[in-house]
Amino acid sequence: MFTYRSHARVATAVFSLVVLTAAGTSLAAQGGGQARRAVAAPAAEPEATTEIRLEPARSMLRHLVGRWRVEVRFAGNFDGPPDASGTRVVAALFDDLRLQWTEQLDSSRTRSQGLLGFDPRSGRFYSSTVDSTGPGAEFLTGTLSPREPLVTFIPIVPASGQKTTESFTWTMVDQDHFIWAPLDRGWRAVLTREQ
Repeated sequence: MFTYRSHARVATAVFSLVVLTAAGTSLAAQGGGQARRAVAAPAAEPEATTEIRLEPARSMLRHLVGRWRVEVRFAGNFDGPPDASGTRVVAALFDDLRLQWTEQLDSSRTRSQGLLGFDPRSGRFYSSTVDSTGPGAEFLTGTLSPREPLVTFIPIVPASGQKTTESFTWTMVDQDHFIWAPLDRGWRAVLTREQ
């Protein structure tokens, strides 16, 4: 015969079984399994990802310090003389993660200057540029490719919501050459280190 105590044990066992089964049930169509993984992974991932990006970012920036010959070619001009040329000088601002640069074109009074750096807290690059003929400053934020020395920059959209500049790529070809070009490939600037 069942006693009150045995009924309580059976009820407790059934309740425990129901709770464990319900907790373990995952409805894949509702993203059950994915939701659990997404919650567990981010706790350790941002710091590790930032650390993984820091050294390649530092290396790319370190290779930019120096004097560069700039040659700008518009789309279709692959082997002719450059459409514009000049000189860019890049120097460390405070450390090897923040640089300042100035640029002067040969054939005009156009000058530009800016900052380029890497923020280890966010794991992103940033760039600001002011051009003597432009309407104002351009602000960009960039993401480093995990497979190659390539940073893709997108504009930081002002509060007005109006996009003020294009998106760009910065590619380190080797320690003596890099390319700066808009995503639409309407032009490209090839910079070669001057000895």
